[in-house]
Amino acid sequence: MILMRHVVNYLQRIMIEYIKNIINDKPSIGVVLGSGLNSLIDSLENIKRIPYNEIPSFIQTTVKGHAGEFVFGTVKGTDIPVIFANGRFHYYEGLEYKNVHILIDIFNELGCDKIITTNSSGCLIPSWSPGDIMIIDSHIDMTFRDGPDVINKKIGDEYYNPKLISLAIDCMNEMNMPIRKGTYGWTLGPTYETPAEVQFLQKHGISAVGMSTVPEIERAHELKIDLLSLACLTNYAVGISQHPLTHEEVVEQANKSGEIFTKLLNQILIKSNQI
Repeated sequence: MILMRHVVNYLQRIMIEYIKNIINDKPSIGVVLGSGLNSLIDSLENIKRIPYNEIPSFIQTTVKGHAGEFVFGTVKGTDIPVIFANGRFHYYEGLEYKNVHILIDIFNELGCDKIITTNSSGCLIPSWSPGDIMIIDSHIDMTFRDGPDVINKKIGDEYYNPKLISLAIDCMNEMNMPIRKGTYGWTLGPTYETPAEVQFLQKHGISAVGMSTVPEIERAHELKIDLLSLACLTNYAVGISQHPLTHEEVVEQANKSGEIFTKLLNQILIKSNQI
């Protein structure tokens, strides 16, 4: 066990050094991109790309809509250094839990003092619209990995930085965007929820559902990194929507929402440097 831990630490150091040698700078903010949200990279200039498959011993993405690369650059019109993870990892890909949140560990090792996670989620509020951006202010682990009692553990407040949430709301108001804020529910996937499961999620106060992000949120909290989490509501969940849902539809709507999301993220990145 001790030998294995030393091997893991050694490999992670190799990964970090490889990335540092390419970016040659310390990013202040790390951003995780969700399915179909590649266009958010348009927030950056002076870009350097690091494909995951070129990083020694690094794991690879397997899900459509996740390019599998780190993208380092500065926020357009500023000298604020930011690194994006264009492609995240999911528990359903057969990974160990610690590998699901490895992007957060890397951001931490690179020196990021703030992290923004983004994802594409199913909307459980009928009065909201696909394309809306929701600020995640609480979450529930609905994977049942630790037994049925987990559904009573709604987690918020201390996990999400209130200053970053207020900043995001201010930016949304400036852009005349509807303010959506709520609880995110993490399910295992990779299949979408049934109508009965959606009703169950709604009963527990969940506003948006997806198959990622919570492991990253939990890890950022453990590392005491300021966190903002944003969900692009790409579709209505099954039972609210009248037609079967596909991953292609999720990616398509995420792409459509890319322009407004990019503008929002750009403003958040610029102003978050002042916090």
